[in-house]
Amino acid sequence: MSENNRIHELLEFFKTNPPPEEVYNRYYDENVVVQENMQPPRVGRTLSIERQKLMNANVQEIHDFQINAVLVDGDRSMVEMHLDATTKDGYHFHLEEVGLQTWKDGRIIHERYFYDPASFEGKTKEYNLMH
Repeated sequence: MSENNRIHELLEFFKTNPPPEEVYNRYYDENVVVQENMQPPRVGRTLSIERQKLMNANVQEIHDFQINAVLVDGDRSMVEMHLDATTKDGYHFHLEEVGLQTWKDGRIIHERYFYDPASFEGKTKEYNLMH
């Protein structure tokens, strides 16, 4: 299956609100490198799963979630996402993010996110600094 098909399959899977383990086990290499902005990268699927579980558990309500532009060029893809949410510790945040993925054999081997974390407060800010 081409990377173009895999990225669209992944985005459709997101719409079913699967647990982080299912997303990472199905679409990410075991030794994936994930980096948030200029922070040190996380290496390995397990670290990313644990971080995502903490982030998800802190969300009280999602007001809006959109996947907009999707670009694919060979083994690279970019996805533009928008998220507006309120956390369980009472903070509201708005995130506009671009994710850049590198694929190999149908799995993401490297992913880097670009966004402004200025609206992050409380546990969202704390979890965002995890790597």
